[in-house]
Amino acid sequence: MRISSTLFFQTGLNSINAQQSDLMHLYQQIGSGQRMVTPSDDPLAAAQAINISQAQSMNKRYGDNREVAMRNLGTEENALTSVTLLLQDVKTRLVEVGNGTLSDADRATLSSVLSSARSNLLGLANSTDGSGQYLFSGAKGGTAAFQDINGKIVYKGDAGQRLIQADQTRQIAGSDVGSDVFSRAASGTTDYLSRALTPPAHAGTGVMTKPSITDPTGANIGNRFEIMFTAANEYTVNVVDPLGNIVQTAANQPYSAGASASLGLPGGVQVNLSGAPAAGDRFIVEPANSVAFVAGKGTATGTASIGSPRLSNYSLAQDGNSFAITFTALNEYTVEVKDSLGVVVQTETNQSFTPGRENVLQLPRGMEVKISGNPAISDTFTIDQAAPSAQTDLNIFDTLDSIIKSLEVPLQGDNLATAAFQNTLASAMQRIDVNYNNVLTVRSSVGSRMNELESLNANGNLRALSYSSALSKMEDLDYYGATAQLQLRTSALEAAALAFKKIQATSLFNMKG
Repeated sequence: MRISSTLFFQTGLNSINAQQSDLMHLYQQIGSGQRMVTPSDDPLAAAQAINISQAQSMNKRYGDNREVAMRNLGTEENALTSVTLLLQDVKTRLVEVGNGTLSDADRATLSSVLSSARSNLLGLANSTDGSGQYLFSGAKGGTAAFQDINGKIVYKGDAGQRLIQADQTRQIAGSDVGSDVFSRAASGTTDYLSRALTPPAHAGTGVMTKPSITDPTGANIGNRFEIMFTAANEYTVNVVDPLGNIVQTAANQPYSAGASASLGLPGGVQVNLSGAPAAGDRFIVEPANSVAFVAGKGTATGTASIGSPRLSNYSLAQDGNSFAITFTALNEYTVEVKDSLGVVVQTETNQSFTPGRENVLQLPRGMEVKISGNPAISDTFTIDQAAPSAQTDLNIFDTLDSIIKSLEVPLQGDNLATAAFQNTLASAMQRIDVNYNNVLTVRSSVGSRMNELESLNANGNLRALSYSSALSKMEDLDYYGATAQLQLRTSALEAAALAFKKIQATSLFNMKG
């Protein structure tokens, strides 16, 4: 084989360039601290590093979200702590109000004190978070939760919940809906509340106290009782279901006027009444935890049972909607939605159902209900909106307004006004107790969410450490190995240069004979 001088020079140049290229690559690695200067250095590791970097970025985003949620919940906790202390003070004032020795002037002073407490409570109910969003307005963060409209405090937010993505599979509410905090009973509350209709409907001196449940499994537990005196010594009880229908009547019940008696209401409830009611006086005994929707068995003949319906998405709900669930097969059902006029406005067919187990049915308009067991073909279940009259008023501002107004009425020498005040006071104390317990329940929920966020933060930090460790193994340079390689490549480059110099100096004219 004939080797030309050009080939000598080209081979030497290529060798030197290759060594310089390797040396330059090592310089880049050492300068950047990265093992992979380009993806071609380790294609598999480069692809894995992209995935891990993306997961690390998402984990950081979730961590930022948790910080926002923790800050909002901390602000809400502070507001609810202040509400708790304020309600404790209000309860103390209501006990003072019940002192029969107070003069009209003393009662007027207490009215001013409660008016101030009402204003403070309104301010707390309209608390904002760090970004200026109202805490208790639901999804309408830019609207004040409670507003004074013609002297009446009205909730102007909505029932939507502000959810924050705290982790890949977990959303946490960063606040609570104002109507759920200040206008309802805690979930699971079984208490009954009493109230007397205000004059002129109430003309006697009868005073009703807090009801009690004598039989938790009574047939009418959950229904409302309307007590109407047809004479001073006789009354009638109507039992009204959540749909507003009278389901039972107990007429001509005897009462000894002027005495204190325990009235046994049909179906497991009793209440104490004292004084002398007049004909036409009416009292209401109602559940503290009234329902918004009522489920019923329309024409069901199978063994399936339906649970209590609830709204899972308030933004889709519309007033007056009713639902009919009809099973067209053992494992299939159809849903019809009707408006307040009974007109079908939406239909969903061929919805799947698994017989023999509990199924959570996601119905149109944000409704959700559980049905379990084995329905028969043509079985129908209904969901209807509870009657407005069946909704127990637990708006804490309405309660305070009623007692403040009552305190401003002079009582001295007026037995009817005194009885009306005692009924208002008894009703207010019952409702404030329910509101107070509900605020404590919400505070407990806030605390549990903050604890969960702390746990998620701990897991997120461990996950971030794991991602950083994996990326370090893939991307970070081993400086000891790189330094050794640098020395080796430097020596190789020098060797290549010397070899080229030696070879290019070789010539026949330099050889001795």
